[in-house]
Amino acid sequence: MMIRTFIALEIPDDALTQLLNIIKNKIGELQNVKWESREKLHLTLKFLGDTKKEFIDTYISAIERIAKKYNSLDLSFNRFGVFRKGNEPKIFWVGMNENRKLNEMVSEIETTFSEFGINKENRKFQPHLTLLRFRRYEDSEKILSLTEVNLPLIKFNADKITFYESKLLPNASVYRSIKSFYLKI
Repeated sequence: MMIRTFIALEIPDDALTQLLNIIKNKIGELQNVKWESREKLHLTLKFLGDTKKEFIDTYISAIERIAKKYNSLDLSFNRFGVFRKGNEPKIFWVGMNENRKLNEMVSEIETTFSEFGINKENRKFQPHLTLLRFRRYEDSEKILSLTEVNLPLIKFNADKITFYESKLLPNASVYRSIKSFYLKI
């Protein structure tokens, strides 16, 4: 049996609160906008995709080994942005400032999981949180205006990696934590 899985870095609650307050203060409450739920705001380190259940324990051991090697990460958000498909906005996100240790950890995850036969990501790692998936009925102009906001520095310390299952439902996806791991403090 297969399940969809991914590995993510958890973002502390106080950093999320600051970020969401900035959005609310800049554009208010918008009708017909389905923001990602707070529980889904994380930094994806590696999307594994369809995973055989018999590999779960092996993957858990690999993630745990990697997590034990790294100290908690001092990170910060730096700007809002949009991923587009052609001219159409598809994903509204908040990016993070470069962090050498984060990049090293992601590189190690990529290398480790390529040894399990999972393809390495072709694109350069661009750390971001997906805040909204455009559905074509939102007030996209107001949302896109956030890309002009000079985002104040929101610093935080991230120390928890979670291995998730992602279930696709007709209207959304639901995440279930398989296991969490703490980085060294």
